[in-house]
Amino acid sequence: MLSTLVSDYIDSKNDNSEFLKEISKFLHLESGALLRDYSTAISIALDSLELDSESRVLISPLSPSSYLRELEKRGITVVYADVDIVSGCPDDEEMKRLLNSDIDALILYSPNGISPDYSFLADTDIPIIEDITTTIGCRLDDDERDWTAAIIILRMEMQDIITSGEGTAIMAGDKKNLSAVRNILSDLPATAYLLNMHAAMGLIQLDSIEHFLERRRDIGKIYEASILKGNHKAFYSSEEQNRNYFTFHVVLNTTLKEVSRYARKNGVMVELAFSDSSLALEPSDSRKCPNASFLLLRTVVFPLYPGLGSRNTETIARLLSTLP
Repeated sequence: MLSTLVSDYIDSKNDNSEFLKEISKFLHLESGALLRDYSTAISIALDSLELDSESRVLISPLSPSSYLRELEKRGITVVYADVDIVSGCPDDEEMKRLLNSDIDALILYSPNGISPDYSFLADTDIPIIEDITTTIGCRLDDDERDWTAAIIILRMEMQDIITSGEGTAIMAGDKKNLSAVRNILSDLPATAYLLNMHAAMGLIQLDSIEHFLERRRDIGKIYEASILKGNHKAFYSSEEQNRNYFTFHVVLNTTLKEVSRYARKNGVMVELAFSDSSLALEPSDSRKCPNASFLLLRTVVFPLYPGLGSRNTETIARLLSTLP
């Protein structure tokens, strides 16, 4: 048994570097590192752009609370761009306005797998950190998109599209930003990097990503057709090719308690979608972003993942069409 474990370890000892190489190739990005912790990747991204207490950073209030925590650690001023009520993504006009107000960096994050056309970003010199955790399946090709993020982050926890069980990939849009990332990486201990056993899991996921994404889209379209029959709404994207179904969000017209009780009776657990968002961590900022505040209190998430199965998919779809 011990010799088998040792043999397996030797065979997989390069899985971290192999996974990083393959995922960077898939995304057409400069490879950075595979790290064990999401917050560490965010920290490196901020440090690589030399953001400090004098900086102002624009983010979505529905971005993960990990971003707000890391920004506040450095005393960075957080500026919220309220979201579009229809898509849940940062509002274009709001972003354009705020980018002209002494912003030092922009953090882009979609809470729901919708990747809007932010072509206006081609006109800004402000460095961008793009979190593609939910949008890895709908990112425009480099030939189609006329702007590139400085730093790209991809979380790979159990609930994510690509899961290695834990971990986060950090990559760069060009060699200059890659150099800045690697300078910081050089000071990290070996324990900060993703273990080979998790990298091996990620490699398997990446090999099947097109199948997984297609299955998610199939389920998402079934859910969307069902929700149209009922009293509630789903997030909407006008560009279907830039939509990935990370999960399925429903914006309620009734109370969470009523919907949760009904779903539970039908064997489905629902919960608030944005309970771990930056705005949830700092609700005092709710008046600055009324759309995000509304969605924070009214949006629930329903199960959607490739292995859901036809019977479970049909059960949830039927439930969505009859929600009180």
